[in-house]
Amino acid sequence: MSITYKVVKQVFGFDKEKTPKYVVRAVTGEMLTFDKVRHQVAQISGIHRATVNSVVEGLLDVLVNNLDMGHSVQLGEFGVLRPGMQAKAQATEEDVKASTIYRRKIIFVPGKMLKELLRNVSVNRMGVQETDYTDDSGNDPADDSSEAVDPRL
Repeated sequence: MSITYKVVKQVFGFDKEKTPKYVVRAVTGEMLTFDKVRHQVAQISGIHRATVNSVVEGLLDVLVNNLDMGHSVQLGEFGVLRPGMQAKAQATEEDVKASTIYRRKIIFVPGKMLKELLRNVSVNRMGVQETDYTDDSGNDPADDSSEAVDPRL
């Protein structure tokens, strides 16, 4: 398996000189729909898709209930899900209130198999895309040039 990336020319809005920088962006393939996931799991496990669907929906209910109570949830080799948040820093302890929280999130920490996958995955370069995020203009002249990168770097 490999992850493909492209180099994107980008001008950051906070840069007063508007100096172009080059950054890496992952190139993803098509979205694997839940129906396709359910079908593949059913084929691998030998159980009916409706059963897979029922198990996944039950798992989702368990996740929601436990994350809502503030618990972390370990899903074996898949990883751990836990609730999290980001808040604005305050000068005094008394100023820290729920209203300073600006983002609620679910943090995913991959399990051993997924971490191993990331350690061993190769990385391939695609083309260059001109993008200026200050005015949303840009092209995607993706070419077929590829450059393999050793995943251990």
